[in-house]
Amino acid sequence: MSTIRNYFFGSLIFALKIGLIFLVCLLIFFVINWIVPISIYNGIVVQILGHVRLIFLVVVLFIVVSLLYELYRIGKTEKSLIKKLINMSPTILIWLFVVGFGLVYLNKLFDGVNCKSYNYNQNLNGGIKEFNGKKYMINICGSGVNNSHFFGDSMDTVQLSITDEQGQLLAKRRYKVFWEAQPGHEPLIIGKNSITYQDDGTQTKHTVAMPPTFLDWIRARLPFFN
Repeated sequence: MSTIRNYFFGSLIFALKIGLIFLVCLLIFFVINWIVPISIYNGIVVQILGHVRLIFLVVVLFIVVSLLYELYRIGKTEKSLIKKLINMSPTILIWLFVVGFGLVYLNKLFDGVNCKSYNYNQNLNGGIKEFNGKKYMINICGSGVNNSHFFGDSMDTVQLSITDEQGQLLAKRRYKVFWEAQPGHEPLIIGKNSITYQDDGTQTKHTVAMPPTFLDWIRARLPFFN
């Protein structure tokens, strides 16, 4: 039976393999940038950025399925499943901590929202709104237009946050705004019991129920889920 040390070093080897795959993908990305015309390259970047959340969820699903399969295989082949799980637990906890810390750090690193420099309440119909006799603050802040050569999409990543009169965060959404042409930079549509915004990155409209649901409250506090 494998020991705790075996599992940990085995997980390090697996992590190195994942890192190698990431480096190969990054190399392919730079080669595409060098060979493909800039107009096609920008289109590819926009499509990738528009499906980041879907890609992330697919990767998470793959990891979960792999872990479930590993547990099934262990249950079929090992005599002492409980002892094996105990040996695996420290490695699993260590990697959960590393991944969780990494997600929180990356979320803060790439947040980029600056409400002092890029406040779009006036442009996009934010500000204080009233629903069913209660007032809510709808704040829309941006990060500036991204014209980076490698990851630029000429759009502004904005964050829509909804707070109550006590200042408690109730909901948060991130989406893209294109300022240079129409359709683009569409203001919020304020309904009787909802707020609708347009994501210019995917040219789709999304609705937030007012008041926001408990699921919105949870989602607003999770990195990469907005």
